[in-house]
Amino acid sequence: MLTIKLKSWIPNSPLWIWMVLPAVLFLLAWEPIGLTPLLFVAFVPFWVIHDRLRGASYWRYFGALYLSFLGWNLTTTWWVYYASPAGSVAMMILNTLFMCVPFLILRKLQKLKAFSFVFFAIFTVLWVLYEFGHHRWDLSWPWLALGNAFSAHTSWVQWYEYTGTLGGTIWVLWMNITVFAALKSGFSKRKWQLIGGFTLPLLVSFILMQTVDIQNGKPINVAVLQPSFNPWNEKFDRDPIDMQTEMQELSKKGIDSSTDWLLWPETCLVRSIDVDYLDQNPQVFMLQKDLLSHYPKMQLLTGFHGVKYYRSQTKPTRSARKSNYDDRIFYDVYNSALCLKQNRNAEFYHKSKLVPGTEQMPFIHTIPFLESLAISLDENSITGSLGVSDSAYALGSETPVAPIICYESIYGDYVRGYIQRGATWLGIVTNDAWWENTPGHKQHFSYAKLRALEFRKWVARSANTGISGFIDPLGNTYDNTEWYVKTCPQRTIWSNTQKTVYYYLGDLGILGIYLVVLVVLLASRIRLFR
Repeated sequence: MLTIKLKSWIPNSPLWIWMVLPAVLFLLAWEPIGLTPLLFVAFVPFWVIHDRLRGASYWRYFGALYLSFLGWNLTTTWWVYYASPAGSVAMMILNTLFMCVPFLILRKLQKLKAFSFVFFAIFTVLWVLYEFGHHRWDLSWPWLALGNAFSAHTSWVQWYEYTGTLGGTIWVLWMNITVFAALKSGFSKRKWQLIGGFTLPLLVSFILMQTVDIQNGKPINVAVLQPSFNPWNEKFDRDPIDMQTEMQELSKKGIDSSTDWLLWPETCLVRSIDVDYLDQNPQVFMLQKDLLSHYPKMQLLTGFHGVKYYRSQTKPTRSARKSNYDDRIFYDVYNSALCLKQNRNAEFYHKSKLVPGTEQMPFIHTIPFLESLAISLDENSITGSLGVSDSAYALGSETPVAPIICYESIYGDYVRGYIQRGATWLGIVTNDAWWENTPGHKQHFSYAKLRALEFRKWVARSANTGISGFIDPLGNTYDNTEWYVKTCPQRTIWSNTQKTVYYYLGDLGILGIYLVVLVVLLASRIRLFR
């Protein structure tokens, strides 16, 4: 009886209800609310819209889908407006457009039997390819990848150590497809698909939780500083030495002679430091003399503003700018991480996953004049795109750390590169204060739990403000700090050299396996939806 009512209500209900539903459902499913089960129905309204408007004009079809996806973007990522009003508007418009592409392609495939297994399988491939590509181009904004939403309940997706977040995306898509098929043909025909599709991944996750040893490896004592400087009217305006002195004194309240590592947030050292003369820099000398000399065993990882100068007649790198004082001098500026220890040469890494618009102007390699339009918030409004490292790599000795800078922490496949080059634990340095006290900094912290699952590594996170703290390989969190509290918690964590299946496969391997599985199912003529 319920099925009959639903089947008749879907085509006769007001279309605007289905257009509004994704905004509400994804808002409730995403962090910080985290009603995760809603993920398995949140995509259903898009299928209803597709079904209702398949025969409508192209622009009506596109308009309804676009507004629906826009609602999802607005309710879950509206907080970007605080960091960059113009950038947030551009992000919303473009990201919504990109989300529509899989449906628009599907609409072109009119010869496919609607809602057959082949039809749905092709859509899931298109959506997974969209997410895969969105992680890897100049307009990258993978914040709303479906698999990210499970950061609210990491106990559900312990198998991310095999699949990464793409596995979560595939799970969400097929569950929504099954629910939609049940609405169309009856829940009695789909009940075992629904029960199996929901419970089997949870069962696997539960089993895996029993096998993970969070104390695997070498114990190390790590402290994370949260100095809580306001980036709008303090961090880049106050005297840098005065701020550094305050950070050193605050750090001393949290560390002791047993401390192995101390993390300071992104862009802590706000004066530009020449990377060719790191050990001669006054800020670095001050750290060595006033902090590290008192804790000879401790290694420090801190964010800093880097700069490198070139004497050249031609532009030496894509991101280099010409000096205003000498036409023969070019320079690169960086958002960087610096690793220091007493009586050892300094090491550094430059942030390489840059925020479109604020840290890099997209497509400047093909449209060079666009470079002059870029403004970097993290580099105190220096125009142009930032320089980058050639690849991800670890810093430090004995227990090397992945020096993950801010935005990079949402790229699982990129974080994999740090571990491939020796990282034994993950250190995230960030400045989430740009977003004010909104869901943004909570989502950003939560996504770090997924990196812990994917590589079974401990995570230590130092935020200027936002949430600093620690995450174990199961995704459990410890010592979470409050917004705009000045503090420096310390905890024993474990560094390890464990390699997960996802470490070996990465996103490309998972995508390849998924395509093979679909081909095998199609070749076997398995019909899951008729």
